[in-house]
Amino acid sequence: MTRTCLLLAVMAAAAAAAEPNIPLGTYVYAGTVVNYRNEAMTSADGVSVQAVATNGAVLAVASVVDPDTAGVNFRLEVPVSTSASGKSAAIGDAPRCVVVSPRGTRGAATEAFPPIVSASAVTNCVVVWSDAASFTSPDGAETVLVPEDYIEGISYLMAFSGKTAYDPFADWDGDGAVNYAEYVAGTNPFDASDFLRVTAFSASKDAAVVSFEYVGGHLYGLKAARSLSSPEWAAAKFAADERSARQSTLYGGDEDVGLATLYVTPVADEPGMFFKVEAK
Repeated sequence: MTRTCLLLAVMAAAAAAAEPNIPLGTYVYAGTVVNYRNEAMTSADGVSVQAVATNGAVLAVASVVDPDTAGVNFRLEVPVSTSASGKSAAIGDAPRCVVVSPRGTRGAATEAFPPIVSASAVTNCVVVWSDAASFTSPDGAETVLVPEDYIEGISYLMAFSGKTAYDPFADWDGDGAVNYAEYVAGTNPFDASDFLRVTAFSASKDAAVVSFEYVGGHLYGLKAARSLSSPEWAAAKFAADERSARQSTLYGGDEDVGLATLYVTPVADEPGMFFKVEAK
C-alpha cells in the first residue's frame, strides 16, 4: 500500500511538472512617461521603458516616442500565459517599471505597473521618471530637484574649480544668485558677470519699461514692490510690446540668448514701484 501511494504521488508530481504553460495573449501598458516637471518626454530624450518580472526577466521593452494627441508616448506589450516564466507574466502579476536612459538604468517613481487583470487587455498609466537629484537646504526649509544631465554637463567646470559635489544652495561665483537660481535662469554658476538681472529701465506716466537678457528654453516672470526697505514682492503682469495683451510669463524662445523688453502699465498711480525679473 505504501509503495502504491508513493508511486501515485510521484506520477502526480510528474504530471504537474509536465503541465504546459499555455499562452493567453498580450497585456498592453499604454501611457505617458513624464519628467520631474510633469512634461511628456519625446523621442529626442532617447528613453525606453521596460516591464520587468519579479525574477528580473525583462518581459517587454518599448522606446518612448513623440506623444500622440492623447499624450501617449509608449506602448508595452507583455506576453501573458497560464503561469509566469522568464518570457511571460501570469494574470495577477504586477511587473516592475524600469526606465532606461542613454546614461543607464534609472528607477521610476512608479515602482510597479498595475496588476495584469486579464489577457488581451489595455491599461493606461502615467510613469513619472525622476531623473533628477534631490537636495534639501541645510535648514530643511527647501527641497529642490536638479536634473542629473545638468549636473553632468557642468561637471568639468566643477572639477576645474575644485568642486567635488553639486550644491544648489551655494553661490560658487559670489554674484548673489545661488547655484539653483542660476540653473533655473540658464546662467553660468561659475561666472560672476552672468546672472539674471534687469539691464535697463525707464518709466513714464503710461508705462514702465523693463529689459533683461534671457536664455532660450527658460521661463520668466516679473515681480513688483512698492518699497525696497521691507519689500513685498508680487507678480506683475506685462505686455511684450505697447499694444499686446498683458501676460504673466515670458518664454525665452529658441535663441541661445536674447533681449526681452517688458511693458508694465499703468504706473501713474504707483510712482514708487520697483521691479525685478525672476526665472521659473
